[in-house]
Amino acid sequence: MVDISQFAESALQLRRSPNPIPHHGINSDGYPSHFDVDFFETEGEEYMSAEERYEGTGTCYSLDGLTFLDLFDVDEYAECRKDNLFYPFASKEEWEITDFLLRSPLSMAAINEFLALPMVSALHKCWHFEILWTRNFASSPSRNSQVSYPSHPQIEAVIHWKCQIIPSLHRTKTPIRLFWRDPVECLEALFSNPLFHDKLDFVPHHMYTTAAQLTRVYSEWLMGDSAWEFQSQVPRGAPILGTIISSNKMNITTMTGARVAHPLLLGLANICMQTRMKLSSRAFLLTALLPIPQYLHPNQRMRGVLEDCLIHQCLSIILKPLMITAKIGIMMSDPVRNVHHCYTPLAAYIVDTPEACICGKTSPFTMASYLEFGDNFCHPKCTCYITLGQLAKIHVDPNDLEGYFDACAVYRLNGVHAPFWQDWPFACPSVFLTPEALHHWHKQFFDHDLQWCIAVLGAQELNFRFLIVTGRVHRDLQCYIVGLIYMSQSPSLDDNLLASIDQSLSTFHQNKDVIMMLGAETGTKKTIDNWYIPKLELMQSITASTCKVGALIQWSADATEHAHVSEIKDPVRQTNNNDYDPQICHHLDQQDKLRQFVIAMTLKSGVLDPDPEELPVDEGDDEDIAEFNEPCTDQQTALLEGLNCTRVTTNYFIKAKEAATVPCGPSPHPPRTFTADNTAIHLNYSPTRTGMKIDDVADEFNILDLHDAISNFLQLDARNRDVIHEVGVSRRSLIDRPSTLPFDRVQVWHTVHLQEVSFHDPRVILPAQTLHASPPCPGWPKGQ
Repeated sequence: MVDISQFAESALQLRRSPNPIPHHGINSDGYPSHFDVDFFETEGEEYMSAEERYEGTGTCYSLDGLTFLDLFDVDEYAECRKDNLFYPFASKEEWEITDFLLRSPLSMAAINEFLALPMVSALHKCWHFEILWTRNFASSPSRNSQVSYPSHPQIEAVIHWKCQIIPSLHRTKTPIRLFWRDPVECLEALFSNPLFHDKLDFVPHHMYTTAAQLTRVYSEWLMGDSAWEFQSQVPRGAPILGTIISSNKMNITTMTGARVAHPLLLGLANICMQTRMKLSSRAFLLTALLPIPQYLHPNQRMRGVLEDCLIHQCLSIILKPLMITAKIGIMMSDPVRNVHHCYTPLAAYIVDTPEACICGKTSPFTMASYLEFGDNFCHPKCTCYITLGQLAKIHVDPNDLEGYFDACAVYRLNGVHAPFWQDWPFACPSVFLTPEALHHWHKQFFDHDLQWCIAVLGAQELNFRFLIVTGRVHRDLQCYIVGLIYMSQSPSLDDNLLASIDQSLSTFHQNKDVIMMLGAETGTKKTIDNWYIPKLELMQSITASTCKVGALIQWSADATEHAHVSEIKDPVRQTNNNDYDPQICHHLDQQDKLRQFVIAMTLKSGVLDPDPEELPVDEGDDEDIAEFNEPCTDQQTALLEGLNCTRVTTNYFIKAKEAATVPCGPSPHPPRTFTADNTAIHLNYSPTRTGMKIDDVADEFNILDLHDAISNFLQLDARNRDVIHEVGVSRRSLIDRPSTLPFDRVQVWHTVHLQEVSFHDPRVILPAQTLHASPPCPGWPKGQ
């Protein structure tokens, strides 16, 4: 990277966006000026030019609901906390040490060693006792059918775990135990969580790009057709709380043991998409641990049928309270004490393809069989009425496994006689089962699309073409090869983009025979001459599902599977590696109480505004100017940022704006941050090498036209003094003007920080990436 000392210019050629737009600086909000930021306002606000809202919903029945702090203040020690907020701890400092020990991975023996240290022993005895008591109350769980917990006086659990024995007519190695907690209480905990108070929306609405309402936009769940239809089925004024459930089997041991868990997570679709998908928000709660029994039936296929039936039976038990509230509603209090009469329809079931499919060798969304997976059109939807009608035509006793399974084969069903959703009002598999990015798109791309490219081009050629692709390989390669998958991941799609997705898929089907002609579709042993690819058929439902439930990226299992770390894998590390489920429940119960106490103490103590200087900042050097942070006008919003503080992404667009606002005049330090289109460029304060002759730089880096390039850049800069160092413009011929420079030495940087905004959403500033450039050497003839 070459810098022209007093001009601080660069000749770096940038990777341009697919449709570059002329750059004229950055606007007052710190975004590139060609972005229409008014089109992308903050969550919960109207950001399109036209909106149609469902009238008469979100009615508040009273203002005397119970908030989080109201529930916290009803215990017997509320009077003691009037004098000492952190009672029974003597001070905030004592509580912070206790909280650290309880959240740490230290064993009880290690904590005892710490407490036995002379300095620690000199502290208050009540603190010493409180640590031991709080830690011991979540020791090995009870083995009774009903799990019960002692109640900590200051860390009151809101949602208690329960254990239920599931009877079975078929023998298993161990009794079938279901650990679960009330899903209505879980949903209410999310609904009333003070951390989400400004991230909730209750009103279904249709968004358009213009006031003429010609082009519809789909983003949040409440912007889809299904939310509008649900709202029309409930009493006027009653808000709908979209229920999200997710389940997926996972390994909880590494390399050995083959221990598996099947967690059921629950979320709230009314929480804005960006907050819900953020891992630090903890917007998904573990609601149940589904049993994974070992049936002793001699037929392996029948054992699979029994497992499928058990899953639906357990889901029916767990989710029954939600089904009741979807019928008659329930009074709930939001985070600011407003009471609403809420209904709980099933918004989405985030699940992998094998678990989602009730039918064997058929699509979970449509009536297509495996013979029709390669068709270039979308088959009729597999609605709840079709499936329940087929089940009603089967008159074989479900306890006769073989006979009932054979009868189901006629309708391509997998033997489940009682789907969990059959009693859930408004629930239809063709709506709540959606195409899923992680398992359906990314896996399909790597299993098929990429293999076709390797078979046609060869592994060596493909590796050469994409050798520069680093990190997040699945997604990065898709940006270069498959446009359909990339477009489908947009957090905001309009009718035009949906039409482009359909056209892209149609183009593939029109030309897919070439793949067969080249023999690119191969299996493990031979070439495949058919299109029996389930995930290919699922792509036909992308646009239809988007219209129903909003942007499909919000239903990706990526967020829920990451939640498995905090909800399952971390608690497992605290167990004795025997009988995991009850110990996981106890650990989560303890962590929930600690988290609630932290929130309550933070709210009551008024420590709401995090100090920006204490937050870890992304790449930068000591001489960087201060990071610009918009002041947080809402205290509870600041609380969310404070409790969930993660690494702060440095906004180099803001830095460039601040550099542009500096009064004109001589400066001891030329600016080090510039913008070009949708990219910001930042140089470290100190160059790697100083005082190098231009000819020496050209020879060392093998840049033969460096002299002409710098001269061309200076001439462009002289004609555009009102623009701060525009980088990335096209080169012009210098035939009519000699290549002269007012200097012969330059400064050189070997590293540069590049930052871009998200292609789909220019509000999102992506983390900066560091580009290293080294001159040619024997090991790297063309440099590195």
